Amino acid sequence: MRFDDKNLLVVSHSYTTFAKQQIDLLAEQFANVVVFVRYNPVAEAADYLPIRWLEPYRKSSKIDEESPDNVEVHTTSLFYLPTDGGYRRLGDRHAERLCEQVRDHPLDFDLLHAHFTWTAGYAARAVSREFDIPFVLTVHANRGRFLDEYENGPEGVYETWRDADAVIRVNRRDLPKLREYSDNAVFVPNGYSRERFSLMDTYVARERLGLDPDADVVFSLGALKKRKGYNYLVDAIADLVERRGRAGDDTPLVCAIGGHGGQKRAIEKQIAERGLEGTVRLLGYIPEEDLSAWMNACDVFALPSTAEGNPTVMFEALGCGKPYVGSDVGGVGEIITDDRYGLLSDAGDVAGLADVIEDGLAREWDRELILSYAEQFTWQEVVAELLDLYESVLTGGEYGGLSVDHGDAVA
Repeated sequence: MRFDDKNLLVVSHSYTTFAKQQIDLLAEQFANVVVFVRYNPVAEAADYLPIRWLEPYRKSSKIDEESPDNVEVHTTSLFYLPTDGGYRRLGDRHAERLCEQVRDHPLDFDLLHAHFTWTAGYAARAVSREFDIPFVLTVHANRGRFLDEYENGPEGVYETWRDADAVIRVNRRDLPKLREYSDNAVFVPNGYSRERFSLMDTYVARERLGLDPDADVVFSLGALKKRKGYNYLVDAIADLVERRGRAGDDTPLVCAIGGHGGQKRAIEKQIAERGLEGTVRLLGYIPEEDLSAWMNACDVFALPSTAEGNPTVMFEALGCGKPYVGSDVGGVGEIITDDRYGLLSDAGDVAGLADVIEDGLAREWDRELILSYAEQFTWQEVVAELLDLYESVLTGGEYGGLSVDHGDAVA
């Protein structure tokens, strides 16, 4: 089916990273793509007050200014306080405002795709009903958030799952729960951009970053927030340092963490208390060119999260031929199906995390094998699956499922 005469409407909470990468590739197939991003102007207070947790919600953090010529990006501005009650009531306001914006837009839309159930999906449902636009929903929420929505609502969550023409979940394990509400719940994983990270020799990358070529390097990337579990990573590194000391192993060890967020001071304090100032580095925001170097320079990529959906950074690490070591949360275990691609520990288990990092650093990994395995998770592959799903929604046909069996080991 051709989509080059069709207009796609996207409702999202951001136009950055994984959402933008997917949208921009879809735009190559559509005549026009219009994106509406929910935005709370209260977040701009982070420019004037030391409120670090607001920084990821600023307009500059939620919307990338660069976009393809046929992609329009607009904000849906909603003032609200981040209390649980206020957030649960936000859905109706988002829906009302979004419907107004779509009424005022000159284009007619052929298909609607929303990212996240609450509130983008709920608002998209209202647009779908008013304008009779077929509606696809991707449920990205980390598993803790997903289970909370599944068990506690609000009711609009269940209405959204019931009314969507197709519901995508980024892991398989939650499909039975979604299928209680939708017969059209399917699995399509997150992906990664091959173009974002250029491959380079590990030692060339280390020279560029000024790293010891003989060091053991652990890299992690993510927002410094509680559910990312960086306190567990710091404790695991401390455990590993103690083990090496007892064994007389003086190999230099570097653990570098990229990203910013509200937990920065707490993590800095923990690093100091554990005497790890020379071992654990908080890098803050990493420019794209340096990010590629860090991903290539590491021996293992570590993620100690307590909750995830299917973390994009995991795919990005695999796409650089680097093994994932860390928490078995969300859909991670459906991707890291073989110890040739990574090693898993239970979330919150410091000793277990130290074990898989230690094991990962001691192994000789087959980088080419990991790269080959990662090919199936490129955004090009994921978007091809989305286009098949879109066709089934628009024609009333049956979606045939994934054309590649994501998560199966390669020979």
